[in-house]
Amino acid sequence: MSKKQKIIFGIIFILCFLIQILPVIRSGLQYSYGLGFWGSNGHDAIWHLSLINHIKNPFKINLPIFSGAILKNYHPFFDILIAFLVSVTHISSTLWYFQIFPIITTTILLFTSFFLGRRLTSKFSGGLLLMFFNAFANSFGWIISLIRSGQIGGESLFWSMQSASNQLNPPFVLSLIFINCLLLLILNQKINPKIKNVLILLILILTPITKAYGGVVVYSIFTIYSLISFKKNKKPFILFLISLPLAYFVFRIYNSTSASLFVLKPFWFINSLIESPDRLYIPFLANMRYSLEATNKIGARLIIIYLFSIGIFYLGNFSWRLFGLLSIKSFKNILKLPLLVTIFITALIPLFFIQKGTSWNTIQFLYYSLFLSNIFLVIFFVKAKPTFLIKTIFVIIIITTLISNFETINRYLSNPAPATLLNTEIEALNKLKQLPSGVVLTYPYDKYQKDNMSTPIPLYAYETTSYVSAFSNHQTFLEDEMNLDITGFDWQSRLKEEKDFFISQDKFQARGFLINNHINYIYLINNQSFSLSLDDLQIDQIFNNGQVKIYQVRR
Repeated sequence: MSKKQKIIFGIIFILCFLIQILPVIRSGLQYSYGLGFWGSNGHDAIWHLSLINHIKNPFKINLPIFSGAILKNYHPFFDILIAFLVSVTHISSTLWYFQIFPIITTTILLFTSFFLGRRLTSKFSGGLLLMFFNAFANSFGWIISLIRSGQIGGESLFWSMQSASNQLNPPFVLSLIFINCLLLLILNQKINPKIKNVLILLILILTPITKAYGGVVVYSIFTIYSLISFKKNKKPFILFLISLPLAYFVFRIYNSTSASLFVLKPFWFINSLIESPDRLYIPFLANMRYSLEATNKIGARLIIIYLFSIGIFYLGNFSWRLFGLLSIKSFKNILKLPLLVTIFITALIPLFFIQKGTSWNTIQFLYYSLFLSNIFLVIFFVKAKPTFLIKTIFVIIIITTLISNFETINRYLSNPAPATLLNTEIEALNKLKQLPSGVVLTYPYDKYQKDNMSTPIPLYAYETTSYVSAFSNHQTFLEDEMNLDITGFDWQSRLKEEKDFFISQDKFQARGFLINNHINYIYLINNQSFSLSLDDLQIDQIFNNGQVKIYQVRR
């Protein structure tokens, strides 16, 4: 790069870097009220911290939020990696999760995006653009938000998370790096073949247990690439055959029943997009569809409504990326077909499938479709003739892409944090951490208790989370119902047992509950309590700071 190019690269890199780390960099730090958490970090990050802090044997991970159970139907490589780094460096998991890991992975993601864009287009500008769109590209939600409220927002209004929020899902970011590296390895003919094959093999094996949806992406790309290059070079196909049983074996260690989690539910995202007030919400269209479906006849009007809704769904999510369709002719590379097919597959899956327990989870397939579509948008601009129209479109897209991220910037620079782990709870959880390992019983989560609270909302009220297991390093009897749904555990019966215990007037039944479930500690906040006396339950209060009480069960 020339000096001028280095300056341009530096400016754009810094902008991309800042937007990527902003959603996470302030979370997990100490503030006057306690630890602060912005956005989904108040739930998702706590789950990862809980898992990270409980990994002792990476091949058999105890589920921290459901005592006595082993983790299943999950992709834990990211958590295993951070747990290993914590043990080696003795740096806290919160610092690794919110500050160190985002800085490292953002840097790698941006550099690999630049190198990939430059190699695919043979232009410096191609590298800059791919780096920019992989960091900033957004949906058309901001247009709807602007029309409705006069404010720029609505990143996930059409359901899918967009580029600026990558770091809110660290396993996803790690899988994006694997994808970029796979594409670069395929394109690089100068690297030592043995090293190249080992790296590709590692990517194919590790991606499915980093992010299962990402595993579909890397295998889709590499399978199609190995098939179309088979006549000239059989080595990629042989590598594919070697990787398949190895990847399957490793994946099955953690996902023995994952296939049963997917449910065929055509157009669930499309219908909810139109019906939900927190999404696009077009009630007259939803009512028209209800009326037509009530006749049990598939007519032209019903088909038109579905086609229109599907079109809106994809237009809203892909937004400016749809210009990439115009690059298909000019994209002269062996990766064109693998990328196109992969985009099609990952965009189509959410149209027909949802996940059992947590319906919206399959939208994550679309994340990858959007990410790969950035490549085609970049190629369109680099390869197109620089006419006045093309230049005008380019300027509009760059400006609106920057503006559309105003909500993200504003949300994650706000004060105070939306959620917090209060100082009094930090003190209590630190006390719990010092006690011998055991199972902790917490009070059932009540989603209505936050209704009259102002920010920052304490984690116990903010959402059903795994914060007690995360910050005490003890397993809990029942926490984070959302992730128990995602991983396919039957937690409802355990919740009923828990509720019955706290209202029970039968000391023998209540005591039996504690003993039979191997509960060692009870963790209660504010006015949370049980009906029976300490002597009836045969428990002792071992901590009380005015807000949190901890009881130990006698043995």
